[in-house]
Amino acid sequence: MRALLCCAVSWLALAAPAGAAHVDAFNGRIAFSSVRTDPQAKEFDIFSMNPDGGDVRRLTTNPETDRQPDWSPHGTDIAYSIDKPNSPVNFEVARMTAAGTKHLRLTETPDGQASSQPSWLPDGRAILFRRSTSGRQSTIWQMGTRGENPVLRFAPPHPPLYQSFSPDRRRVLYAGIVSPDDSDRAIFSLNVDGGGLTTLFDVPGAYDSAPAWSPDGTQIAFESNADVGGANPEGDMELWVMQADGARPTQLTRNATHDEGPAWSPDGRLLAFTSGPDEKHGDIHVMPAAGSDARRLTRYANADESPDWQAIPAPRTDARCGGLGRSSRGVSDVRAGGRGLTCSAARTLVRRWLTAKRLRSVSDYRATVTDFGGLRRVVLRRGDGRRQRLVAFLHRSRSTP
Repeated sequence: MRALLCCAVSWLALAAPAGAAHVDAFNGRIAFSSVRTDPQAKEFDIFSMNPDGGDVRRLTTNPETDRQPDWSPHGTDIAYSIDKPNSPVNFEVARMTAAGTKHLRLTETPDGQASSQPSWLPDGRAILFRRSTSGRQSTIWQMGTRGENPVLRFAPPHPPLYQSFSPDRRRVLYAGIVSPDDSDRAIFSLNVDGGGLTTLFDVPGAYDSAPAWSPDGTQIAFESNADVGGANPEGDMELWVMQADGARPTQLTRNATHDEGPAWSPDGRLLAFTSGPDEKHGDIHVMPAAGSDARRLTRYANADESPDWQAIPAPRTDARCGGLGRSSRGVSDVRAGGRGLTCSAARTLVRRWLTAKRLRSVSDYRATVTDFGGLRRVVLRRGDGRRQRLVAFLHRSRSTP
């Protein structure tokens, strides 16, 4: 069956060239939704935290629910779903800055319909979202970053959820509802022109959902309660990964807990996800993308869910030097670039910048500091062209009271 493409001419101009390269980035903060600020544990807000689980900050304060955060490709903004104002049901899409300011509602969906599950395009110039009606009917729409020019993009045969473009923008990935009661889902992809509909993963009767592209577009992580070869006898939700074409599906978690909602780290080495006794109780965890050795980041009695990992753009460098050791002083992921600049020299330069109280220059290096809502990207540069040397790193900013 073919997916229906709508209004292709106006949007194909945004298509990226073939083989678009993955942009290097720092692993930034993790955004997630939680009911921790509601005494009744019903209404969600959006929070962010450092990759180690520290410095948790509340980004939304609405009395209604805010969920499904999705970081912009450049790490400066978050799109998310909100409860439709003055309506007991349905949703709209909004956006805010990484620091939780400048909240803006993006969609005005007709009564009886909902807009939700926003997903930024890889170049940050537009946003995909799900528009749904009663009866589990849904389609994939696209709009500008301020909510302008909303247009129907795809109407695939199975009602879609969790839609997103591949990093090279050649394919669109989504979970499709394949049973009337939504007890059976499958993972699909299609071409940007609406053709080439492909089933990537479908175990009949299983809930295969929440697919997410790896940063380089070669793999897809997802959740499933399938019991393949007796590897999931409890029939609970587990995390999986497969190649972008659906080859080599591999179950990553094998336990009696509910594991859902995988999100890749920008460097592609880690997965953030929710794990707990059931879908209403869980905490954010992080583990290597190959599975095992999961580390718990949050500890809350009810629901922390829907993690998404901020990508902070990084300059091209020659060496990754790690941190500063035991006395990190809020510094992580030091990188060095330029002929003759060693990691030892780079760390020494970082310490001098810290000691000098973060001035605009230190040791003949110009300092550029950019805040990304809790993490500052610091770039120290000297010279230009082939003779340029630079040191780049992340520095934790202080929480606001």
